[in-house]
Amino acid sequence: MTDGPPERIHVLHVDDDPDFLALVKQFLERVDEELRVIPVEGVPAALDRLRRDDRIECVLSDYDMPTVDGLDFLARVRDVAPRLPFLLYTGQGDEAVAAAAISAGVNDYIQKGARTTHYLKLSVRIKREVERRRAERETETRLAALEAARDGICILDADGRVEYANAAYLDLYGYEHSDLVGTPWERLHPESEVEFITAEVLSHLDEHGEWTGESVGRRADGTTFPESKSMAALPDDKLVIVATAFTDSTAT
Repeated sequence: MTDGPPERIHVLHVDDDPDFLALVKQFLERVDEELRVIPVEGVPAALDRLRRDDRIECVLSDYDMPTVDGLDFLARVRDVAPRLPFLLYTGQGDEAVAAAAISAGVNDYIQKGARTTHYLKLSVRIKREVERRRAERETETRLAALEAARDGICILDADGRVEYANAAYLDLYGYEHSDLVGTPWERLHPESEVEFITAEVLSHLDEHGEWTGESVGRRADGTTFPESKSMAALPDDKLVIVATAFTDSTAT
């Protein structure tokens, strides 16, 4: 792992023409210094490199290769790295491949070119797919952290309906995911508590952006329980709620 700084985007470029591999590496790295192109000749060597190198964030693959074409290669890549961005890189006149490529699940389909402007466009499309995947991974990491939390965590949409609830939140109120998501927050409190939250808590949230205190929750079976609750405003008029059952040990 000494081929470049970690912040660079490592692109595995696969083709059966070593001269073309060298050309693409030269021009892509020249037009965009954030790219680190790893040229590999042939599918077997590419799959081996992919298994060994966890820095690779994108595959750029030729279509017309001996024995295994680009779409067959895509299927093998998906077995190794199901969510890795895969861009099919074809010669002129291969337009008929485009529909099959999109149907097979490639992230993008690009015809080969020779001008500097072509490599600029290619770098933009590579980085777009990599940044999209990075954003997905960040979201997945955050959701995993929420699911692992011991406190119940819920997100309400702008209409006050449950948009997300982690496992602890579902357990706290005794709901299945499908029964709770999409329902209004009022369902989780007795009528008297709904009046209190509407009059006091929501107005405090409007003024200060957050609220922490005690409340009364209502489980799916109709029973009620005291709870400790924190609420905070999110962008787009959403709210995040953190709730735990309130016990004597909580109060000390």
